[in-house]
Amino acid sequence: MSLIPFDNFFSAVPFGYHHLRRHPFSELFETMESMKVSRKDGKLSLAFDTAAYKPEELQVHVENGSIVVEGKHSSETEHGIVERQYVQKFRIPTDVNQETIDCSMDNRGNLIVTAQLKKQEAVEGRRHIPIGMAPANKK
Repeated sequence: MSLIPFDNFFSAVPFGYHHLRRHPFSELFETMESMKVSRKDGKLSLAFDTAAYKPEELQVHVENGSIVVEGKHSSETEHGIVERQYVQKFRIPTDVNQETIDCSMDNRGNLIVTAQLKKQEAVEGRRHIPIGMAPANKK
């Protein structure tokens, strides 16, 4: 028997107990809308999960070098009003031609934003650099 009650505390708490607790926002993070990014065939493609919104409830615009997707839904029932808002920003990479940004909805409710990538200048594998003569110093 210990004279200090503090010693018994550690034997009474199961090992690894602190790992059993969940983060208070874990359910929120699991259900948050997501975005998928892909680059192929000279295009940048962004897929936003906007299935909870109708196309007329969404807005897409370019602001300060970012693509901004905003959604606002409001419905009224006999029990009250339900409102939902969505905002997601994506920084536009420097190799994207901003004039070609386009968007559409797929059959699963995802908002697909596409843009053409800028063409990279062809870099030759080897380039000859001539050697020049420095001017002679006259004394």
